[in-house]
Amino acid sequence: MDTKEKWQISLQAAFTLVLMSGVPVFIKFTSANPYTIGIFRLGVATALMSVFLRMKSSSGTPPPRIMLLPLVIIGLLFGIHLLTYFLSIKRATASVGILGMSTYGVHLIFLGWLIRKHKPVITDFIALGLALAGTYFIIPEFSLSNDVAVGMALSITSGLCFALLPVIHQQYSFIPERLRVLSQFGIALAFFLFFLPLADWRLGEVDWWALIYLAIPGTFIAHSLWVRITTRLPTTIPSLIFYLIVPMAMFISHYWLGEPMPVEKVVG
Repeated sequence: MDTKEKWQISLQAAFTLVLMSGVPVFIKFTSANPYTIGIFRLGVATALMSVFLRMKSSSGTPPPRIMLLPLVIIGLLFGIHLLTYFLSIKRATASVGILGMSTYGVHLIFLGWLIRKHKPVITDFIALGLALAGTYFIIPEFSLSNDVAVGMALSITSGLCFALLPVIHQQYSFIPERLRVLSQFGIALAFFLFFLPLADWRLGEVDWWALIYLAIPGTFIAHSLWVRITTRLPTTIPSLIFYLIVPMAMFISHYWLGEPMPVEKVVG
């Protein structure tokens, strides 16, 4: 990877993290339930990616059978990641959801080490430790009440599924990137459609605007870029830069939703 490509990926990573930082805030803000959020987000993202793929490719040939299993696994993992993340935030709080998802960095470092042989160095563990400590400072209160415990378990599961995705994308990087992204969205949508009877579409205008943000900037753009970034970078780098989402999300929550910002949060 040359210097120019490194700069491009770095800029894409910064832009992606900004888009992703608003996602937990909008999930908590909208009155839409997790199933409505997932079906709308993935439906719009899948449609846009299908159009984009058709514009960029003149071939309508379906992928070889050897590609189908990893594509299905990618989509199912993404679907489980989204569902558990939504349920965590709705069941507990956005803070609990972010805290559980922050285990993504831990999962990804060790998965990359075990599967992709991206051996971390001591500075990676120091940076990871500081990021985790900062995340705990940010959480204003933590108690093992039922909702919090369930929410934490769900968000940790979400973090594990999300951490598996870069490893699989790297393993099957020979599959065209756009096809992997389309499968990630489309198969996750098929997974969410099993919960269609639980979706509730009686929403206010602001709820629809929140869903549009979650679908286009928060899914179609952000996750398409994140696939590109995590496919090209060693797993140790995305595992650490992902933690920038936490303070950005808290900043947005403070100035938009009025979430308190005491000293310990600033320290975190």
